[in-house]
Amino acid sequence: MWLKDRSFLCDLGAPCGQVLGYGNLNPIRKVWNFGFSVVTINHNLITWYLFPAGTRVFFSICHFRAVKGFVMNQEACEPYIATVSSRLKKLTEANHSLAEIELLEGLFPRLLDLTKDVMESEAASLMLYNPKLNKLEFASIKDDVVGDKEQDILKSSVKLNMGEGIAGWVAQNREPVIIKDAQKDPRFSKQADKKTGFSTRTMLCVPLIHRQELLGVLNVLNSKDKPFFEEHDLGLLESFADLAAVAITRSKLLEARVEQERFRAELKAAAQIQKLFWPELPAMGDGSHLWAVSEPAASVGGDLYDVIPMSDESWLVYVADVAGKGLAAALIMAALSTKIHSEALLQTEVEKLLEAANKSLYDLASEEGFFATIALARYWPASGKMQLTLGGHPPPLWIAEGAIVDLPQFEGMSLGVTPDAHYDKQEISLSPGESILFFTDGIIEAENENHELFGGDRLVDYIKNSTGPPWGEGLLKIIRGWRGNAAVNDDLTIVEIWRDK
Repeated sequence: MWLKDRSFLCDLGAPCGQVLGYGNLNPIRKVWNFGFSVVTINHNLITWYLFPAGTRVFFSICHFRAVKGFVMNQEACEPYIATVSSRLKKLTEANHSLAEIELLEGLFPRLLDLTKDVMESEAASLMLYNPKLNKLEFASIKDDVVGDKEQDILKSSVKLNMGEGIAGWVAQNREPVIIKDAQKDPRFSKQADKKTGFSTRTMLCVPLIHRQELLGVLNVLNSKDKPFFEEHDLGLLESFADLAAVAITRSKLLEARVEQERFRAELKAAAQIQKLFWPELPAMGDGSHLWAVSEPAASVGGDLYDVIPMSDESWLVYVADVAGKGLAAALIMAALSTKIHSEALLQTEVEKLLEAANKSLYDLASEEGFFATIALARYWPASGKMQLTLGGHPPPLWIAEGAIVDLPQFEGMSLGVTPDAHYDKQEISLSPGESILFFTDGIIEAENENHELFGGDRLVDYIKNSTGPPWGEGLLKIIRGWRGNAAVNDDLTIVEIWRDK
């Protein structure tokens, strides 16, 4: 009785022909476990699951007459078994070879070299699925006929919609196909052939799928030793596609990990560079003192403070907060710092300095939506005199005898919102024992583990129930205690100037 009427299992480790099992054909594949592998039978295809790699290897065996318990015609069987053994060896070698390649740039060419070798084909190509465009794009091509120039043309100009051409059909339906005569198949797209001069006669196309995710398709074109591909060739390519899908996924994960490590290294370097912007706190003299701290929520942040000596023995002091956090905010912060330093040499009035900084920031970053708030002061330590101006920033706290003194009202919008903003200047005088505390909104908006804000009331309560000056260092400890184990949600900066009693 011929194999089309029976299913059976042949022990490849025994003399060719010994039947280990047989039964009537049915849609459910019968399974035997050999200990080192699991083999399933469906018609005249054996599917062999190799462990531990989990690689499926398909191969067909010769049609021969079966007698219960044995298979006859060993001599006719040997050529097929030799072919199967050769292809199985190539698949095993391919599995090892692909496992050694980490990055996609080296993986794709090697994958197609192995595909052509295993399938004994004239050409092979890999098309990756681009989910943003919902198209297939050539990632790599190996061809014995056309040259590198034609291959580059395919990569740059040919993209297939889902459902377009054989590859598009396979990607859309997630089913493998064998095309014995490509030119007569209505699904066949002749784009690639026209651009390269290649003539596709027969082809295999299988989807690359990993954990239900479509990665792309693998194409094999024109068998070298026969007029068209056969069913057992398709099964073999499916096995290789499983290897390829795992290798591509692994390489993508490795590249993502490398990219993450590179980004972490860049952030670490950026954080070190940003620290260079924090000034060494000077001794102001004349009984005046200065304390400051800045802590970014991420590796780098958008908060900024500086202390700049002026020619008349006064000091320019400011605290600024660029909208957002992270690397982009840090870059805007650096640009703003540079501008204020340059304008400090030209402007004698604090409000005019802010107008110049505002115009510069508007020209630089308004189209990207960046802006900054700022509190800027010019302080004369000998007299305690201070000129203040604000640009959309929380006013500083003026603390005298443990109470908060009301400051004059300020008008002035954030920097970078409009090019022609104007700013108010107010003047106060710090008496001995008094302090002025500048801060960014990372203080009042600090969140605890219950997502509660620290708020302005708690800030005022801290001042009333504490002893100072100074107040800033104690405030920092209070904020850290308030957060507990909660993630830092915003950059934080405090700058305090106080006079001895």
